[in-house]
Amino acid sequence: MRKKNALEEKQKNMEVEIEKRFLEKRKEIEESAIKREQELFDLKTKEYKLQMEQQQKLIEELKRKSEQGSMQLQGESQEILLEEILKENFPFDIIEEVGKGVEGADCMQIIRNNAGTVCGKIIYESKRTKAWSNNWLDKLKNDKRNRAADAAILVTQAFPKDINRFGEKDGIWLCGFTEVNSVAHLLRNGIIKVYEANKAQEGKGDKMQMLYDYLTG
Repeated sequence: MRKKNALEEKQKNMEVEIEKRFLEKRKEIEESAIKREQELFDLKTKEYKLQMEQQQKLIEELKRKSEQGSMQLQGESQEILLEEILKENFPFDIIEEVGKGVEGADCMQIIRNNAGTVCGKIIYESKRTKAWSNNWLDKLKNDKRNRAADAAILVTQAFPKDINRFGEKDGIWLCGFTEVNSVAHLLRNGIIKVYEANKAQEGKGDKMQMLYDYLTG
């Protein structure tokens, strides 16, 4: 009986131990499964965040390109409008497009008098931004010098603090689209008068020289 009882007790202990190990193993398996699920969830979350970041970058890039294209289109349409205004108001002059990729002026007006003689040049640049930049003046002055122009007009929506609508700053004339026709007429007439005055002075000088040569000869 003692052996029998001892054997039964041993069997019970063994069953308890087996049950205990089984529960521990099941708990370990469950924890391992939960851990794997958590890791998989974290991985999916990171992938989702990465996709969202990439999508956001793509959206911002597309938006930037769209805005850049829109600004470029607006700038080009403004250049075309400026050229049309000049061609309409000065049919005897030559209105030339400076060309894409050339920094500075957008177009140039080659002034001709009633006889068709070229008297001078005016270069134009148009800006369609809300904020003024002093760099525009430096670029346009360089372009004026490089193209041997007599005057430069900056057609702009934004003005420096010391100028409201129309004026001259650092050798560059500033105006809006509503004033460009009047400003161009004033400068054009002045350039023609200066040219003709210089020509008249050249003629007088030649005549005086001829008279001096005759008298001394």
